[in-house]
Amino acid sequence: MNAFEEKVKRGFLLCEKNGVKYLTIPSFTQAGFEKHLFTTRVGGVSSGCYESLNLSRTRENSPQNKEENYRRVCGVLDVPYEGLALVNYAHGDGIYCATRDDAGKGITRQSDLPACDAMIIREKGITAVTLHADCVPVFFADREKRIACVSHAGWRGVYQEISGKVADVFVREFGSKPQDLIVGIGPHIMQDCFEVQADVAQPFCDKFGGDVVRVRNGKTYVSLQRALLRQLYGRKIPAENITCADLCTYSNGELFYSHRRDNGNTGAMGSFIAIT
Repeated sequence: MNAFEEKVKRGFLLCEKNGVKYLTIPSFTQAGFEKHLFTTRVGGVSSGCYESLNLSRTRENSPQNKEENYRRVCGVLDVPYEGLALVNYAHGDGIYCATRDDAGKGITRQSDLPACDAMIIREKGITAVTLHADCVPVFFADREKRIACVSHAGWRGVYQEISGKVADVFVREFGSKPQDLIVGIGPHIMQDCFEVQADVAQPFCDKFGGDVVRVRNGKTYVSLQRALLRQLYGRKIPAENITCADLCTYSNGELFYSHRRDNGNTGAMGSFIAIT
């Protein structure tokens, strides 16, 4: 596993357009998935603890600010605001394969989607969206079949192997080959800041191995990223096909919101992907 991790690519690209700062994955751009990004907190119109590019649908009492923030992201991506579709969060391992008919759900119209933390798209005309404020954003794409996915992996979803299960759906439902899948693991609360108690640490240790847990000064910390990499390793996705941002939301307050750092008084970043 250590040899596998050493071959994983490191670093998303920080970009800026019209004042909006965002991150892209070099391997996705190179593979022709240009319409993807992970937002930072920079470039929007929200104020106070939500400053400034807040995309949360439940925090902040200004629908106008949130719509403007989404429209700014759409301007960067060059996708229609009405084509956005948001996963129906359950902090679990639900996966939904969306169609054009789902465009707008959770954003411009009420959602009737089943509980899901990952959304797979195969068509033009829809942009899949997940929201994050410490939980892990994981991007997937099949370079050959032109299928894409964004997923939201909280610690429960990571433990339930949502990323491994997304890879399984690509292979089982769409005939993808593991060597054709590319993956991006975005900014999230990383191990040095993700302190947990024994009720979380022990199951992670039992399931993913002792090296996902670290004890420092009497406190216990879990690496969600290493647990995700173990899932991808188990699905035979080549290490060279995986890119880790290696950016911590908790420790980088200038760029990112963090639910834990800010005691819940914070906004949310977003993962977006569309097929051209």
